[in-house]
Amino acid sequence: MDMISSTQKVAPPEEHSIEPRPVRFNITDASPRHWFDNDPFRTQFFNALFTTFPPGENFFVRSVVHYRDRITDPVLLKQINAFAGQEGTHASSHQDHLDILSRQGYTSLERENRYIIDPFLKLANRIAPKLSLALTVALEHFTAMLAHQAIARSDLFRDQAHEDFKPLMEWHAAEEIEHKAVAFDVYQQVDGSYRRRIGAMIGATIFMVVLLVPMRMSPLLYRDGVLFNWRTWRDGLSFLYGKQGIFRMPWNHYKQFYRRDFHPWDVQDFDLIRPFRDEYQSGLWLEASRVKRVA
Repeated sequence: MDMISSTQKVAPPEEHSIEPRPVRFNITDASPRHWFDNDPFRTQFFNALFTTFPPGENFFVRSVVHYRDRITDPVLLKQINAFAGQEGTHASSHQDHLDILSRQGYTSLERENRYIIDPFLKLANRIAPKLSLALTVALEHFTAMLAHQAIARSDLFRDQAHEDFKPLMEWHAAEEIEHKAVAFDVYQQVDGSYRRRIGAMIGATIFMVVLLVPMRMSPLLYRDGVLFNWRTWRDGLSFLYGKQGIFRMPWNHYKQFYRRDFHPWDVQDFDLIRPFRDEYQSGLWLEASRVKRVA
């Protein structure tokens, strides 16, 4: 991960673009229940995270598009449209996964989305649009950070997934890196409050660490019969917060957000997604991944 100094102009590489890629993945009812490293805790962490994306990604789009009429930069306007296209496809793809989980008996996720998360996020969009945009900026930093980890340390993350899920993780991670600055750039033009941005990040961190792991995962682990197994939590918390934990390794990336002069492209990680972009453009990625392009 390359950092640039605050005295340099912050910009993505010249060939940067944001390309919506509507695709259909080979995740079915026949896909394994514990699809990540054959481990209940690790699988349910990703299930809990991925299934927040249908309401979450739609929240991101509403938050950004709300301010589209205040943006005059034609490049950013084009990026907003591409951002909305990518996030819409992410929401749809993860909803397909959620539907399968519901049929497998993990019904708490759909209920939480329908009766708690989605209504709350829609209310936030209506009554607090600036805070909603700030939360989007903060959560986009989280998704970009996790996307970076998923590709940079594919041996620990993407490679541990079952073949049905690897393309989903790679595709989503690449597109998160592509559009990681869009919400931030909109926020800087319409508000730019440092205090609001930092407050939103503190709230987003609490959600990720306090609510997502113990509250959203617990019903899933209970369904698997391992909720009260101390080894499950010992090994699982090491996966999250250990030396090579998914939340610990990107600490330097995370804390960049608290700088007043931070910009998402301070982390120059576009090189990580060039192979995916090239393989997708040539059609090799679709063929090798058994993924279908949606017309």
